[in-house]
Order: sequence, then structure tokens, then C-alpha cells
Amino acid sequence: MKRVALALALIAVGAAPVAAQRAVTVVGPTDNPLRDGIPAFTINALGFADADLPLRQVGTIPSFAGGLLTDTTVAGTGTSLTIAPAHLLPEKSTVYWRGVVTTRAGLQVNSSVAGPVLTAPWLTLTAPNNPNGSVVYTNRPLFTWRSARVASTAGAWQYEIRITGANGATVLVGRLDDTVYVPVRDLEGNTSYRWSVSAWLANGDSTKVQSAASFVVLDPTVPPATILFQNFPNPFPNERVSATCIWFDLRRASAVELQILDLRGNRVRTLLPSAQFAASASFAAGRYGRASEGSNTGCDPRLSWDGTDDGGHRVPTGVYLIRLRADGVETFRKALFKGHR
Repeated sequence: MKRVALALALIAVGAAPVAAQRAVTVVGPTDNPLRDGIPAFTINALGFADADLPLRQVGTIPSFAGGLLTDTTVAGTGTSLTIAPAHLLPEKSTVYWRGVVTTRAGLQVNSSVAGPVLTAPWLTLTAPNNPNGSVVYTNRPLFTWRSARVASTAGAWQYEIRITGANGATVLVGRLDDTVYVPVRDLEGNTSYRWSVSAWLANGDSTKVQSAASFVVLDPTVPPATILFQNFPNPFPNERVSATCIWFDLRRASAVELQILDLRGNRVRTLLPSAQFAASASFAAGRYGRASEGSNTGCDPRLSWDGTDDGGHRVPTGVYLIRLRADGVETFRKALFKGHR
């Protein structure tokens, strides 16, 4: 882990109590790891006589040589001053700090060294952000993140959230000053997305964090893929049923062709498009071929094949191909027709 050091120096002018021994103390944040990206520190100069004033800045401190992160200088009228660095501390790093006062005569008085302390990450995405991938159950999921606290002198954090599809193309962008975002429109169900947040401050500090993995909007009413299932029963017919059921799922709205072909690829029967479906030119995303509620066949009779061709004639016994064309997908299943009884 990177180790860096924070030196805080002080200029102070004005009266100071006379005491036998001079001392410098620093009151800084007590949490470890830090929650503040720009923490505040109070430097107290104790026991300095009037002859010691004005107190002045000391440069790089020898014990911090080579690791000095910031040297924050302030001027004031008292011997107790609260200051903050001008910029964010480096994130997820180990830091130390101390205060330094130099008298008019050049006497340098140091506070004790505080640390090591781990600095705060500037920005953390919280949800949905599982490293193994996340699943959400709404088309407008809640995105949340948190950022390091900063001193009021740095201004408020500003954010831009960006949601991208599996191909990297931007789907949604939002700018806000909050750490909670709900999309202004629905995300597509059963689709993979990534998201990132950019954050910046008025002092020029900025950062960007990408989600650890993708997330999927799971819509139980919409199938995750366009697929043609194996027909059943197969072979057919049997002693109970004279036709075979054909099921298919559509991931997104699409025109659909569902046909029976012989092994040479010649069309035998067209099931879709069909006048039996009011909107057969385009089908909504969903599941097709299942029986209506209350049926015990498991099959939508409009999407079953009874072994006849388009003219209603019986076809010879043999193997036939069921072909689905939809959503840019072409899929085949083999159906064994045993002949009419």
C-alpha cells in the first residue's frame, strides 16, 4: 500500500499565553479509515510568549522528507486555527500528520506525529454492484453510491451517472448532486447493463468509478432469450393426442415465422403468420404455445401440428423440421410423425 505523509504548518499572529514550556498539538479526525476526503485539522500553539510572535511557517519537515503530501499554510490572529488541505487526500493510502510552529527567533516546535491512518476512497458504488454480477427485479432500479466527505471550502460533490448496454453504447445519462438515482425511463428486461459514476468538486478534483460487474434487469414476464423448444409429444401421434405441441419464447417484440418443412427444406405447413392471431404481423415479447388457463393439454391448439399440410392433406410418415424465424434468430427442431391411425 502506498504510504504518504501529510504535514500541516501554521502561521499565526497575535497574543499568546506565557508558559514555561511551548507545545504544539493537532486535533484531527479520529476515525480510521477516514470518512473525510478533505479532513479538517485544528492546530493549537500553547505556551508561546509575546517575544515569540509572530509565529511563522516552517517548510518541509526533515522527518517527512520525500513523503510530504501537502503543506497547508494559514494566517490568523490566534494560536488555535482550524485548517483543511486544498485538495482531496490520495484515496486508500496511509497518511501521517503533524503541526509545526516556528517562533520569531527561528525556534521550531513540532507536534507529535499522528498516524498511520488509511484515507477514504473518493467514490464507492454500492448497489447494484455485486462483484459476481447483480440481478434487479424492476425496470427502473435504484442506483446508490457514496463519496468521501469534504470540507465546506471544497464545495459540494457533483455527479454524472452513465448506464451502458452490453455493447458499450450509452443507454441513459443523469447529472445530479445526490447519491441516489432512479432511471427516468424503463430499462429493457432480461438485458445486461454496466454503470459508472463520475464525480467532481469545484477545486478541480475528480474521479470516475465503473461498476464491478454487469447487472441484469430480470423481468419474469419476459423470457431471457428467443428460443424454440422441442415439440411434444415426439414422436406423435399417440393413443392420447393426435397433434404435437410447439412452444417458443420471444425475448423482444418481433415478426414471427413458424413453419413445418420436409428434410429437403420444402415448406409443408405454415403455422405463423396466421389469421388465428389478430396481430400476427408482430408478436410482443412473451411465451407462446402454452395452453390457456384451465386446459389440461399444455398446448395452444393454434400452435400445434396435426400432420397435415397447408391444403389439409395428410403428410407421409417421417421426420420433419419445425423452423422458427424471429428476433433475428433461426432455429430448427426435428419432429417425428408416425402417420395417421
